[in-house]
Amino acid sequence: MPSDKEHVAVLAKKDSISANLGSTTTECDETTKNTLHDDNDDDISSSSPSLPELQGELVLTAEEQDAYRRYLRKADLYLTIFICAGYMMSFLNRIALSQAKPVGIATDLHISDITVPLSVFYVSYLVFQVPSNIVLRYVRPSVWLAFLATGWSITGGCGALAKNNAGIILVRFVIGMFEAGFTAGAIAVFASWYPRDKLSKRLGWMYSSASLASMWAGPAAAGLGNIDSTKLRPYQILFIFYGGISFIWSISAFFVVKDYPETCSFLRKDEKQAISKIMAQQGTEGNVGEFSRVQLIRSLLDWRIWTWSVLGFLANIPAYTGPLFAPIFTVEMGFGRVAGQGMSAIPSFCSFLVSFFSGKLIQLAGGTSAAVAISQVFNIVGLVMAVATTQSAVRFVGLCLFTGASILSVPAIPGWAVSNQSGITKTAIASAMVSSFGSFGGFVTSYMYPSTTAPRYIPGHITNIAVCVAVVVGTLAMRISLQLSNRSREKAPADVSHLSLTELADMGDRHPAFRYRV
Repeated sequence: MPSDKEHVAVLAKKDSISANLGSTTTECDETTKNTLHDDNDDDISSSSPSLPELQGELVLTAEEQDAYRRYLRKADLYLTIFICAGYMMSFLNRIALSQAKPVGIATDLHISDITVPLSVFYVSYLVFQVPSNIVLRYVRPSVWLAFLATGWSITGGCGALAKNNAGIILVRFVIGMFEAGFTAGAIAVFASWYPRDKLSKRLGWMYSSASLASMWAGPAAAGLGNIDSTKLRPYQILFIFYGGISFIWSISAFFVVKDYPETCSFLRKDEKQAISKIMAQQGTEGNVGEFSRVQLIRSLLDWRIWTWSVLGFLANIPAYTGPLFAPIFTVEMGFGRVAGQGMSAIPSFCSFLVSFFSGKLIQLAGGTSAAVAISQVFNIVGLVMAVATTQSAVRFVGLCLFTGASILSVPAIPGWAVSNQSGITKTAIASAMVSSFGSFGGFVTSYMYPSTTAPRYIPGHITNIAVCVAVVVGTLAMRISLQLSNRSREKAPADVSHLSLTELADMGDRHPAFRYRV
C-alpha cells in the first residue's frame, strides 16, 4: 500500500481533459466505483489509483491532494457555515406562523383555520424554484441569494401589519416565492463548490440548521409571547424578530458569499487549480452566464430526476410534520402552552443530530438509498407509537423518533439526485426540481392534521405511515435501476468518439463512462 504522499488520487490535470473526453475505458470494479469517495470525512485518498468519470481516468499529485484538503477546509469555514446560517433564517420565517398560533394569532386575526395560510407558502415555493435557478446562471450567486434573503426578511416582518386572514395568506405566498429561490440556489452553489461525493455531508449541515432553528424557535416563541406590550400583539413581535435577524444576514450576504472557487479571494492559486481540475472532470465547473438549453430539456425529460422529485415530495411529508406541528402536538399532549412550546425543542434537537451527521449515517448504511430506506422504517416505528396509545410520555418519545428519523431523507434525496448529474445546467435544474417538489410535501402536511382530529391526530399519522412505505419501495426500485444501468455500461459501453466536445459535455450522466451512485 503506498503512503499518503506517494498515493495518487483520482483527479487530473485540466489541460488533459480534452484528450480524455471520449474515453470510456474503466478499470475499477463496481464496488470501487461506488465507495471510492466516502462522506464520513474529507480524506481524498483511496485504495485505487483511478476513478472513471465523465472525462476518463484522472490523477492528482500529492501536492495537489494537500491543496484540495486545504480547499475543503476553507470552503466549509468561509462559505458553507454562512449559507447554513442563511438557511436557518429562511426556515425561521417559514415556520413563524406555526409558532405564532399558540401565542394567539388565530384569535387576534379571527382565523378559524391556519391550514390555508400554512399551505399557500408551498404553492409559490414549488412554482418559483426552477425559474430562480435559471436566473442564477446569469446573476452572481452572492447578489441573487442576498436579494432573495432581503425579500423574505422584509416580507416576513411585514406579516406584523396583516389585519386579517387574507393578509397573512399574501405574506406567506410572497415569502415562499423568495425562499424557493434561496433553497434551490444554495444547493446549486454547493454543487459548484464541492465534488459530487462531498455534497451529501454539506447538504446535511444545511438542513440541520433548519432543525437547529426549530429547536430554539419554540422556546423563543414562548418567551416573545410573554412580552407585555401595549402597542404590539405577541405574534407581531414574533414576526418582526424573525424578519429582523434575517435582514441582518441578508445584508451580510452581499459581502460574505463568494460566487465560484476560481473568483474567490480567500483561496490560494494551487487550491483553485486543484478544485478546478476536479469539477471540470465531473462536468460541474461553471461561471455566471453558462447555460445549456440541451441540458435543460434533458433535465425536464429525465425520468430519474422526476423519480427523485417524487421521492423527495413523499419523504418531505413526514419530515415537515415535526417542524409544522410539534409545538401544537406537545401543547395538546397536556404539557401546557409555555411548557409545550419549550418541549418542542427536544424533537427538533433529535432532528438536528440526524441531519448534521447524515453524511456519516449514509456511510454507515452503505449508501444513500439504504440510509433512506432504513430511516423510513424508524419513522414508521415512531408514528406507530404516536397512534397506538394515549399516554403522553410514549407519544412524546414517538414524536422525537419520527421527527428525527424523517429528517435524514431531506438532505439525502436531493444530495443523491444532484450527485448523479453532470453538467452545470443539468445539476442546477435537478437541484431545483428535486428541492421544489420535495418542499411541496409541506403543502400536503399542512392539511393532514386538522384541529378536528386533535388530540391524537390518528388520520394524519396513518397517512404518514403509508407515505413512508411508499418511500421505501420507490427508493429500493431506484437503487436497483441505477445498479442495472452501471452494469450495462460496464459490459457494453457506447462509442462516443465521433461526438464533439460540446455534445459530450451535454450528455451528462448519459455518458458511458459515468457511474451512478447508489
